Amino acid sequence: MPTCHACASSAFERLLSDPSRSLEVNRCASCGFVYLESWRESLSAADLLYDYYSNIDEEDLARRHSGENRARQLQLLKGFERHIRGRRLLDVGCGDGQFLETARDQGWDALGIDLSDAAIRLCRHRGLNASCTDFFSEALDGQHFDVIVMSELIEHVPNPQRFIERAALLLDRGGVLYLTTPNFGSLARRALGENWSVLHPEHIGYFERATLRDLACRRVGLRELKIEANNVAPSTLLAWLKRRRRRSPVNVAEQHREMRQGLDQQVRRSIHASPALLGLKEVLNRVVSRAGLGDTLVAWLQKP
Repeated sequence: MPTCHACASSAFERLLSDPSRSLEVNRCASCGFVYLESWRESLSAADLLYDYYSNIDEEDLARRHSGENRARQLQLLKGFERHIRGRRLLDVGCGDGQFLETARDQGWDALGIDLSDAAIRLCRHRGLNASCTDFFSEALDGQHFDVIVMSELIEHVPNPQRFIERAALLLDRGGVLYLTTPNFGSLARRALGENWSVLHPEHIGYFERATLRDLACRRVGLRELKIEANNVAPSTLLAWLKRRRRRSPVNVAEQHREMRQGLDQQVRRSIHASPALLGLKEVLNRVVSRAGLGDTLVAWLQKP
């Protein structure tokens, strides 16, 4: 019997089924959390699912560490400074360290942790303060941070409440937990259904704004600064159009996954090169976020 890994209830509603990819997605009838039915099997195969850092080369790093990404990271760091007094930052699941590097260069006392040895090697190659450390390791006990970052992490973990509680414990009073995760309530998911590219065995939990707010604020006790649903990727619109042109779409999810990075980066570069387009993007983001339809949930949560 499948169980919700947020509250352990066995009562559920089946939302999506894709036997070709062995994906069965349920909504918990108790807490409303959306989860992959086979989440235990996905966790047991985690070493295979997350082996991509060992295949990243210098060209990949140069593309990932783009000027557009750095500009967004600088803006994010300035946003943190409006809410906190110190500059100690922990990046949980730091990956290849691109955000860690930007924070360090701006004078932050920035520490990154990740469970991937390959990712940590990439960080240390550039002299970053990073280690292969579990978030619940005793090595972090007693430490306190002004900011904890969890970018695209919470959808991968069992018992997400435990992760947010751990973050609350490690934050200084007034500190900020910043997390991002795919939005199950997004326009992309509604339009593409089973072909939404985010549906993948490595993603075992799927949040909507209401379930994320319930978990972080009502159950854990953090204070919501804001929870937004930002961005609609151009690749989403193209994938939806392709789906509309076919009565029986074949591999639309894979096509969407393949086109996302290249197309979205091209559009992002064009927008950042034009002040007018940047302004238009901000207006559209506000409209999309207010409707709760953006691709990504972005939460700013403060420890009282």
